[in-house]
Amino acid sequence: MAEPTPVAAPSAGGGSRTVRRALTAMVLIALGAFVVIGTVTVGVARSIAERTALAEAARSARIIGDVIFKPVMPAVIEGDREARARLDVAVGARQREGGVVRVKVWNRQGVVLYSNEPRATGLSFPLNGSVRKAIDEGASWARLSDLSEPEHITELRQGGNLVEVYVPLVLASGERLALEVYSTDARVIAARTELVRTLVPFSLLALLLLLAAQLPVSVHLLRRVSRGDAERSRLLGNALTASERERRAIARDLHDGVVQDLAGVGYALSAVRSGLPAHTAAPARDMLDRVTEVVRGAVGSLRTMMVDIYPPDLTEAGLPQAVELLAERLRREGVTVTTAVDVRATLSPDLVVAAYRSTRECVTNILKHAGARHAWIDITGDADHLLVRVADDGRGPGDALGRSGHLGLRILRDTANELGGRMSVAERTGGGTEVRTVLPVRS
Repeated sequence: MAEPTPVAAPSAGGGSRTVRRALTAMVLIALGAFVVIGTVTVGVARSIAERTALAEAARSARIIGDVIFKPVMPAVIEGDREARARLDVAVGARQREGGVVRVKVWNRQGVVLYSNEPRATGLSFPLNGSVRKAIDEGASWARLSDLSEPEHITELRQGGNLVEVYVPLVLASGERLALEVYSTDARVIAARTELVRTLVPFSLLALLLLLAAQLPVSVHLLRRVSRGDAERSRLLGNALTASERERRAIARDLHDGVVQDLAGVGYALSAVRSGLPAHTAAPARDMLDRVTEVVRGAVGSLRTMMVDIYPPDLTEAGLPQAVELLAERLRREGVTVTTAVDVRATLSPDLVVAAYRSTRECVTNILKHAGARHAWIDITGDADHLLVRVADDGRGPGDALGRSGHLGLRILRDTANELGGRMSVAERTGGGTEVRTVLPVRS
């Protein structure tokens, strides 16, 4: 019997690689969180700043209406030129100091009673909803205007948008008007910029501090998990090594004990059969023939069991011979088998063991369940992957991975997953079953 194939020890760098991958994932997630939170914070800050600036613009427009327009508008409406001149001076001061661009006063009929743009005074337009609400409901309204409505034909686009504000204007006579004030959006832009500069760094700094506080704990936990995985792999390796030693001892005991004894019994029975007198009755001769055949079958079964328990040479160089021994089991049952082993890379012992066990399980399933006439065993490999393909033309896979009778396949699938590969069971083209196991080749 050959020496046992060593079980691959856990890689010393495996734990550090796991920690590095986890830390890389954490950093990428953190970067994504920074981008998302930064974007959301900018949007929220801009929205808050815009609402605040528009509310301030509405408040300023109400002050302008109460202080400047309400006292003089009755005279302006009556056509008093001096009142109109005083109003133009006051509005001009607001233009120079407060960023006011255009001012209009509307009545309920949609007529512009006053505007600091003389061309607009006296023009009539259909009332929009904001002017109507200011007159009828006394509601104030502020927005960023795109100047696309017909009433804005006299407004000058000063670059960017204008802040458009509507406030009610109730004269002493009880007449209800609407004051419309256009101003530059500089106040909105300044408020946005200030709030973004204040809120975004604070949010990102808070996230950064949270990440910094969690990072040591996360690294500690990752290292503990990595050490636990390494310890589990080491214990599994030790268990497999002990199992291989026990299997070798059982195979050696079978080979040196029962198999040798039964082989000797077979030879003795053959010698007895040959030395029988010529007049020996036929039933006695037939009985000896049957006993001899039973003993030889038992020897063959035990040798097959020894191969299953511990293959003769489970190394990369001995893999083709081990596969041929498995193929012989099929051939003895009348199955035509085609084998091909073409591995063009250096395989680690655990990959060779996995390839052999996958092939052995598939061969066992073919003998037990398939009822096949032909089978194909192909093991190929390059510098990247090892492929084990076992196919037959039997009954087909059915639910091979879900039935209790195929526990071995499920174990092989889990083993392939642990090695970073995958195993699939599918129906073969032309009928039957095809089992494919793909394993990564690590240098």
